[in-house]
Amino acid sequence: MLSSRSPVALDRSIGSGLARFPLQIRAGATSWDELTGIARRLDAERFVVVSDPGVPAAHAHRVLHHLGAAAPADLVGASGTDDVPPEAVIVGLGGTSVLDAVAERAAHTRRGPLLLPTTLPAVLDTALSLVGPGGPRRLPVLVRAQLEFLDTLAPGAVRPGLYALVRNVLSVCPASYDQVCARLRPDGRYDRSALASFIALCADARAALTCYDPLEDGPAGVFRYGHAVADALRVLGVGALRYGDAVALGLLVAARCARGLGLLDADGEAAHRELLARWGAPAVLPAPVTAQDVLEVLRRAQKVADDPDSTVGMVLLDALGQPHVCGGHTVATVGRDALRAGLEAVAAPDVMVARPGDRDPAGTRSGPTSHVPGAPGPAAW
Repeated sequence: MLSSRSPVALDRSIGSGLARFPLQIRAGATSWDELTGIARRLDAERFVVVSDPGVPAAHAHRVLHHLGAAAPADLVGASGTDDVPPEAVIVGLGGTSVLDAVAERAAHTRRGPLLLPTTLPAVLDTALSLVGPGGPRRLPVLVRAQLEFLDTLAPGAVRPGLYALVRNVLSVCPASYDQVCARLRPDGRYDRSALASFIALCADARAALTCYDPLEDGPAGVFRYGHAVADALRVLGVGALRYGDAVALGLLVAARCARGLGLLDADGEAAHRELLARWGAPAVLPAPVTAQDVLEVLRRAQKVADDPDSTVGMVLLDALGQPHVCGGHTVATVGRDALRAGLEAVAAPDVMVARPGDRDPAGTRSGPTSHVPGAPGPAAW
């Protein structure tokens, strides 16, 4: 739950060159009238608001009211097959799954979508990226982080929803480490000023890298830091573990792998653990998942399970804010021994990875690799 009802107004710009889109961070009664003004300036013939049942009805009604003051506004389901008129402006109101659905439908309209993310993963990650599971996305006309949407999040959704903030501090903007560390709360209770600062920091991190890597296939690939293990945990179907907590475990594994390979020093790994402890994230794999389970999923997903010298692709750091890069790639290939050591760092004390008789090199080299097939984008779970 969130506290404080102070008005908020912050603006950012994200993109590459001329391909830029605005981000507005807003809260307060007058900000809703501003939304009506924006809708009028878009001069749309119609607004089609795409949402899902997980979004409180009050949010949908409020958005329809303010957009409807400018042009007819309809509400459709994210999983529906309703046709969107080419002249309409499609509006995404919801979390990552809604924004992904909107990206597909917006490909058939004359303008990009208006995105109104209602969850922390969506506002800190998905809505700020021009790349989704289906490839490049249409440039949105606007991303608007209306903080009132976050007021109604379930108590257990706020803390793990901040995974993009923690990942970005470690991998992109370590200068903010102390400030963020001081503001993180394991109970997930934040006022609007804190949430606004978190959103702005994630927007600035994204803008700093996507200004020259909009498709995130170069240095901006660092936004996948920690996600290899998180996606493997999703494949394993770990029940109550939220994606943000799965990413936290992925960050710890990546830090231990990097340290074992002589890239990240002991202080860098300790900084991971301290920040995640302040965040309140888990540091041990949930039962009944073992390190061996995760290792097998990672190797099988990257089609190397039967190769005794197999390696797995992961984003690693040389130091906080310095991804390991070779040949322009931010994905390093990690040998089985190094990966075992990383996974054992988050295994339950009495559960270790079985070691076959034949040992393989634990070296690392950089190069392109694929993520877990069928796994979602950065904030989709």
